[in-house]
Parts: sequence; C-alpha cells; structure tokens
Amino acid sequence: MPAHGYPIRYIAIRGYLGKSLPGKLSFPLLFAWSVCQSLFHLIADRPDAVLGTGGYASAPPVLAAWLLRVPVGLLALDALPSKAVLLLARCAREVYAGFPECAAHIAGRTAVVHTGNPLRPGIGRTARAEGSTAFGLDPGRTTVLMYGGSQGAHALNLLVPAAIAARAGDPRWRELQFIVQTGPADAAAVAERLRGVPVRTVVLPYIDNMPAAFAASDLVISRSGSGVAETLACGLPSILVPFPHAASNHQEHNARSLERAGAAVVALERDLDPGKLASLVESILFDPERMAGMAGAARRMARPGAAAEIAARLSAIAMEGTNVRSH
Repeated sequence: MPAHGYPIRYIAIRGYLGKSLPGKLSFPLLFAWSVCQSLFHLIADRPDAVLGTGGYASAPPVLAAWLLRVPVGLLALDALPSKAVLLLARCAREVYAGFPECAAHIAGRTAVVHTGNPLRPGIGRTARAEGSTAFGLDPGRTTVLMYGGSQGAHALNLLVPAAIAARAGDPRWRELQFIVQTGPADAAAVAERLRGVPVRTVVLPYIDNMPAAFAASDLVISRSGSGVAETLACGLPSILVPFPHAASNHQEHNARSLERAGAAVVALERDLDPGKLASLVESILFDPERMAGMAGAARRMARPGAAAEIAARLSAIAMEGTNVRSH
C-alpha cells in the first residue's frame, strides 16, 4: 500500500475464532485497545468517511468511526454475511453486497446495495491471444484454469492432476490445455504427478497475472470465496468446490448463488473423486450449448463496475457527513 501512496495505520486486533483459551480471554482487552488506537488514528487523520472491509480487523475502526459520527460504508463480500458484517452493519450508512442474497440476512435500517465485489485491475480486459501467450499456450485450444488462491487448495491439487491423468487416453482431452495454480506447498508434487502425461499443462505455485489466466481460459475450477466475482466478470463457466471448513460454510452459499443463476456447477469436496470431476469437466466443455448458456449467465450476474459504484456511493455519504458536521 505505501508503494501506491497510501499510508498504513496498525492496530493490535487479532482473530477470535480458532484461538486458544488464553487468546480468547485476552480478546476483549485487545479489542478495546484497538478501538482506542482507531480513535486516535481517525482523530489524527480526520477522514470524511470510513470503508469497512467486513473482516474482524475492520471492526475497531468501524466502531471508532461510528463513535466519532464519521459515515461508514461496509463491504459484505459473501452471500452469507460474516458475524462481523452482521454486527458492524448497525454502524454503517450503507452495506455494499457482493451477492444478491446478502440483503435478506441484514436486518435493521441500514441500506443494502447489491454492487458486486470490487475487481483487481485488468480483470476482463485482456485479449485471449495475449493471455495464452503469457502462459505459452495455444489460443486456439480449449483451456481449463484451476486455482486455489495464493496458498493453493490441497484437495484440488490432488483431484485435478488425477482427473487429467485418468482421461489422458481420451483424444478429446489431449486437445485440452490446463493452467494449474497449486500454491507453494504442492507445486513440485503436482508437476511430478503430471510429468509424462500427454495433456498440455502449465503448473505454477502462484499466478501473478490473473487477468491473463482468465483471458486464456474457457472453464474455471476453483474454491468459491468472494473472488468468484472475477470469474463472473470474465464470463467464464465454473466448477466450484467450496472449502468445507470455511466460517459459517459461506463458500457453499457463494457457490449456490452462482449455481442458481446458471453460471456454475457446485461439487462438494466430500462427494468428489477424480472420475467424477473429469465427468463434470466433460459435461461442460464438450457441450457447446451448455458452455454458452453458463457463460451468458456469468456475464449477466457480473458487476464489473463494482469498485466505481462503491467509490461513488462512499463519496456521497462522505459529502453528507461533511455537511452535517459543518452545521
């Protein structure tokens, strides 16, 4: 952030869920101290508005802003809002929802606006040829992108290579290409598993250029965190495998939202094996009509202007707050 001209202010807050008993017992003191730190920073910086990102770390600044009567906008990135979002919504003028289902879970007078989730720069703006070239792939071949986030998804790292290897004798699969993002822990093992398999596969621990990866691809296999907004923005069909241990099972709620819209197929990890995953891939990739229908549904569900809309709405409530405080 500092490299882009934005200073960082640190507070002492730590997570609560999954912590040891001493960590949980110390949480109220850390939270209270973090609110005090946030009050100090906000008084010093005098912002016209505060945007809460919905995680536990945003709770003290949002509460401090509410105490100082600074207008608050709040991101709710998932279809099922987190406990932090449900609590902080009471302090917010507006909640910016990533999924249409979010509003039903937020009670009270706070306005909930379905903006979609902000996208990183370049998503949906890269040409296919450019994306394929970035990974040394043929833009004329059907391409599948599997990614599991910066740390990878171990279950997908086992399932996807096994599915590729199991179907490698099928001439249709030999015409496919795969980009497999594993995270650092499994990269070597996945590369070794696919060594000698006659299906063109690029294995990477991390993908720096996600806009290019999406541009090169025809189908996405991934978890279903809030980042599925990027898949939608690129108009790509997806097979979503929710992380089964996500808080409040919010990833499955996200995935079901896309499934109801016709943009994705949901496959629960406990029900998957390499053969079932390969069959799902075939049922989409080798059915052009289904592919087109899912791609269209993804584009209809996408909110590519989310960041601009959130910025505009936050600016508006900032102006309202400035006017109130000036009188």
